[in-house]
Amino acid sequence: MMFFQLMLLAGYAYAYSINRFLSLKAQVIVHMSLVLVGLLFLPIIPDEIWKPTDGRQPTLRILSVLLANVGLPYFLLSATAPLLQAWYAAKLPGQIPYRLYALSNAGSLFALLSFPFLIEPLMSSSMQAYVWAGGFIAFALFCIGMTVIIIRSGDIRLNPSFQASTDSTLDNDDITTNPAAVTAKAWCSWLGLAAIGSFALLSISNHICLEMTVSPLMWVLPLSIYLLTFIISFEFSKFYKPRIWATATILAIVAFAYINHDSLGTMDNWLPVSDSDFSWEDYSDDIVVQTSMSLITLFFVCMLCHGELVRKKPHSDHLTSFYMAMATGGAVGGMTVAILCPMLFSSFLETQITLVSGLALACLIPVMLISKSSTKQRRFMTCIGSLGIGVSGLWLIASGNWNGANEETVTQRRNFYGVLRIDIEKAGSRNQLGRALYHGHTLHGFQFISKELRGKPTTYYSRDSGLGVAIETLGKTDNSLRVGIVGLGAGTTAAYGRPGDYYHFYEINADVVNLAESNFTFLKHSAAEIGITLSDARVAMERQPAQNFDLLVLDAFSGDAIPAHLLTMEAFKTYEKHLRKNGIIAIHISNRYLSLYPVVAGLAVGNGFNMVCIDTDYDDSSGQDEASSSWCLLTTDKNLINQPSIQALSSDEFYNDRAPIQWTDQYSNLLEVLD
Repeated sequence: MMFFQLMLLAGYAYAYSINRFLSLKAQVIVHMSLVLVGLLFLPIIPDEIWKPTDGRQPTLRILSVLLANVGLPYFLLSATAPLLQAWYAAKLPGQIPYRLYALSNAGSLFALLSFPFLIEPLMSSSMQAYVWAGGFIAFALFCIGMTVIIIRSGDIRLNPSFQASTDSTLDNDDITTNPAAVTAKAWCSWLGLAAIGSFALLSISNHICLEMTVSPLMWVLPLSIYLLTFIISFEFSKFYKPRIWATATILAIVAFAYINHDSLGTMDNWLPVSDSDFSWEDYSDDIVVQTSMSLITLFFVCMLCHGELVRKKPHSDHLTSFYMAMATGGAVGGMTVAILCPMLFSSFLETQITLVSGLALACLIPVMLISKSSTKQRRFMTCIGSLGIGVSGLWLIASGNWNGANEETVTQRRNFYGVLRIDIEKAGSRNQLGRALYHGHTLHGFQFISKELRGKPTTYYSRDSGLGVAIETLGKTDNSLRVGIVGLGAGTTAAYGRPGDYYHFYEINADVVNLAESNFTFLKHSAAEIGITLSDARVAMERQPAQNFDLLVLDAFSGDAIPAHLLTMEAFKTYEKHLRKNGIIAIHISNRYLSLYPVVAGLAVGNGFNMVCIDTDYDDSSGQDEASSSWCLLTTDKNLINQPSIQALSSDEFYNDRAPIQWTDQYSNLLEVLD
């Protein structure tokens, strides 16, 4: 997202420069020449050389692959929008070009919504690339046609004095600043408003992806809301009433902050509910409520920012400067979230910063709108009221529990892959202390501190889990096991290691390795030989010789789900290369929102494997150290699957209503597996 915002800024800067220094005819010739060069980048299909060798410097690598493959085409597309509006204003004096910006965002919104619901389900990735290339070629043909039209109609320069003489024909909303100049104060206000909106978009998007999974579907909702507020603001500007929207924004922010406040539970005392097992405090952990409140708040904050942008927009003579400021603000917001915040904060504070920024803007607007003719008493009361609301809201936001950290949190780290923290918690029948590893709000491992229990496999990896059953079954026939594990977590799986065993972990996040080695002892005290590869597991295994694993465990999570590229048919071929004959592939499919069973069943059917799913359920209130889990065991050895000890634990009958789905590197659809 940061890349596209930076390229948008570059495109707007280019549009601003050539619009200011070149004649209209020269502008269209220069732009058309670059569009023709952009055709050389089609289709946009990155080469295999862009695959990373390890998990280090992901930001730089993502920016590099995007710049090399989509940089120039996107740069040209982003520059065309403001250029087209500037040419429109130059060729048709007196017409209002700003509604073209609303039309542009409406097209973006339509394309965005069509992707998860139409394009992704019907087209492979390569087909999408070729269709997009066809669209870019059509875009180039339209640019050629416009170039011919403008050249034939003669050369025209944008004339500020001529534009000023036609002001009487313009909509009053289009004349909000002096057409002769743009002040630094106005430019900075445009930049600041755009930056707050961009910051809010990215922080809410990260929040949703962290809790669920990183996928295009998770970006659609917040980005759709962001675009919708642009459309409403630029096309229906009279719909924006500053005081009303400021009040609504304050209410949304306060409601969101209160849901994440520790005092939420007090509502049970004076607003009882019919269900005795329900508490208002449950809303703070409900992902549906959290996501809904996040999106509602994003809508009001962005509506306030973009409504103010339109209210402060300049005369169309300064259109490219206006868009330049907006793009700069968008890039500032994007870079702050993507680069600056991970460097400054050990936890995810962007959501709180979004609420504070939105609250400050909402409280400031009534003060700024006070008429100079108002009485001193009214001005004083408005200022005091805004200040009181702002301070109260700030306290509510600052004292809330947003990232799960508490007084039991002993360490917290943040990098590109998210926020990791370790809490001291009590668990087990004897309520003993242990360390718990969390990624966001998702538990990734637990270990008792006491010497007698620290070697016990816990949570999703308990002895009666699908993984525990697989290791026990293989251990009966082999004196030593070779086990590969995709995803390290706290290193709990190593607790099963015996003398002569070899356990090899694949982990992409260096912070996970550091925390597993420094705060947990599963790796250190394991009787097995331990190996760790710091890399994307699939890329690493594609480059390694066959490892001859007896058991290959897929336990990598992005948010609350396994990354899609680890569940494709092509990925499974790589796993087969490293699996000995009659070995087992154990796939952890525990998830709160997605049903990954059909995808794993598709892998089994498509590759001739037998499969059994084992669900282990625990009562969360029992104080046990085990956690409910779902594991799928895949093997070519039918006798292994049919063992009574395994079949007795089978949960396959609960999944029979879901047909197998086969994902490939060219096709995956998250809508198919929403639970």
